[in-house]
Amino acid sequence: MKNRSSIIWLVAVMMACSAVFSSAGRRDEITLVMVPREKAPVRLGLDIAGKYPTLLVSYKLEKNGQASLHGWTGTKWVNIAPSHFTDGKFFSNPPNSALIVETKDAPVFGKLIPSEAWCPGVSKITTTELRPLIHLVGQYYNFGSKDWKWFATRYNMEMDAINPEGLNMAWYDKRLSEHLKPHDTSKSGNDLLYWVSIRQPVVSEPAEPGTGTPESETAEEPGNPFTNEVPSAVIMGAPGAPEEKQ
Repeated sequence: MKNRSSIIWLVAVMMACSAVFSSAGRRDEITLVMVPREKAPVRLGLDIAGKYPTLLVSYKLEKNGQASLHGWTGTKWVNIAPSHFTDGKFFSNPPNSALIVETKDAPVFGKLIPSEAWCPGVSKITTTELRPLIHLVGQYYNFGSKDWKWFATRYNMEMDAINPEGLNMAWYDKRLSEHLKPHDTSKSGNDLLYWVSIRQPVVSEPAEPGTGTPESETAEEPGNPFTNEVPSAVIMGAPGAPEEKQ
């Protein structure tokens, strides 16, 4: 009876995850990823930028209600003027959505919420603890088995800790010992408490035949500084702004 209840609970959690993270994959989308200027979330942001088209921005909240913003160009960090962020003038390719990482003690204020004029969808993860952070980021991007394995190795974590639902993992992706040991599925539901959906993009109606952009007018995506497989999203710093030394 206990096993049956556990199965029902796990199915409910997976359905909830499916409803929250509806994208089948984001390799063809650009995501604005905003992380606090702390070692762990910045490192994770750089790893994400190496695998998906990403506008990576680190922020530091000041006591006077202002914020310091820096963007990753693929090779260096550059300063972003707050006004350029508000107006959406800090990138060459606009994001499809934004993923903001914050802590409960230092929530991102209104001026740092991307405008709907240049970013249709916005979501938050309200923790910088790596285990639930990787779990929710993996759900958001719909990690394949290779990405789950890569992040587990990269951060020296058990697969069940960062992917308790077994998302996109086949039976042969795990060792026999992992199949036999009991699974703690409570992390799945608990981690969703850190997820906040601020704004979901509006799904547009399919275009009428013949009304699309002519092929000759389609802009080419620039190359990615990390890999040739994923196009990059390019951040532009404020003109004449000093670079941040890491």
